[in-house]
Amino acid sequence: MKKIVYFISIGILLAITNSCIEEFDAATEEFEDALVVEATITNELKYHEILLSRTYKFEDYEPNLEPGAVIKIETSNNETYSFRESGLGVYTSTQMFKAEPNVEYTLSINTKDGNEYVSQSTQLTNVTSIDNVYASKTIDEDGVEGVGLYVDSYDPSNNSKYYGYAFEETYKVVVPYWSPDDLILNSSGGFSVVPRSQEEQTCYNTIASKGRMLVNTNLLEEDRISEFLLKFIPSDNIRLNTRYSILVKQYTQSRESYNYLKVLDEFSSSQSLLSQIQPGFLSSNIYEVNNSNEKVLGFFEVSSISEKRIFFNREDVLDSFYAWPCTIIDPPANELTTMVRLDRVTLVYEKPMGEDGGPYDVVARICGDCTMSGSNIKPDFWED
Repeated sequence: MKKIVYFISIGILLAITNSCIEEFDAATEEFEDALVVEATITNELKYHEILLSRTYKFEDYEPNLEPGAVIKIETSNNETYSFRESGLGVYTSTQMFKAEPNVEYTLSINTKDGNEYVSQSTQLTNVTSIDNVYASKTIDEDGVEGVGLYVDSYDPSNNSKYYGYAFEETYKVVVPYWSPDDLILNSSGGFSVVPRSQEEQTCYNTIASKGRMLVNTNLLEEDRISEFLLKFIPSDNIRLNTRYSILVKQYTQSRESYNYLKVLDEFSSSQSLLSQIQPGFLSSNIYEVNNSNEKVLGFFEVSSISEKRIFFNREDVLDSFYAWPCTIIDPPANELTTMVRLDRVTLVYEKPMGEDGGPYDVVARICGDCTMSGSNIKPDFWED
């Protein structure tokens, strides 16, 4: 939500506009305090989360999280879902629930300073499933070879139109120079070869996308998403070293929430602080009950979601092997002592007496210890 809270520092824009040649002072001269709300509920049966913070000055860098609020969601069929504070500024529903079609949902927030905020009533959007997620060998606009991750979707009723995509990547890492033994410094200042104490050959790393990728079908004859590029991964990226998985989440959004996020994204991605996107164009559906002039940032969204996960091996898509940037070295004992002390290398081979070079062949730790690149705990969903 840093995208939302940054733009409130209007004084910075004014300072730059009025003094383009003078040295820029990043201190905020004007500042407007406002509540920032991140609230999306979906048709997933789960504990839903709402995040609250307040705008912060440009020079503060970090958001001001909002504790002590009382939050609930009420429905048109007389159900109430309460939220409890599970972390600073994080509020989690006290029960699992999912948004249902043809039901209106209203968010209410009472902050610790006595202010009351209410959203406009919102219904669940049309449910549209992902048709296909697939990987394909791709050359990007710079001529770089890699893998493109694409999604297809179609709504025959022509009622969805506004989509947002988020994803979660998980990839398997198998290091090329793993050894069952490791090299340590012993109490006498020499070296000892000992068995490894944990799994360090095969690991997994998971990375979530930031924000949503927005796309609409307004100008198309059909409500169809075809070959929409979610992500491009260069062939020399460690994500493609062995096996890869992506979980794609498709949000079917209302026109209002889509437009809100679109303007926010355009503002935050502007290459210049002299952006023509102004805060007044961001129209929230949340307001302060007793003060209609108070600005609230954020949008209460009730969106349907569809998910699809795929797995593939590198050789399923690419012809080349992953080239690890690894070089085996045999430094002299005095240099090796420093490397081992700083945990920079792992053992490859203990050399017999009389061989040239140092006493051990070693390699950069990232080439022999997978925990440098991920977790050694296999995810429950993983398929080999």
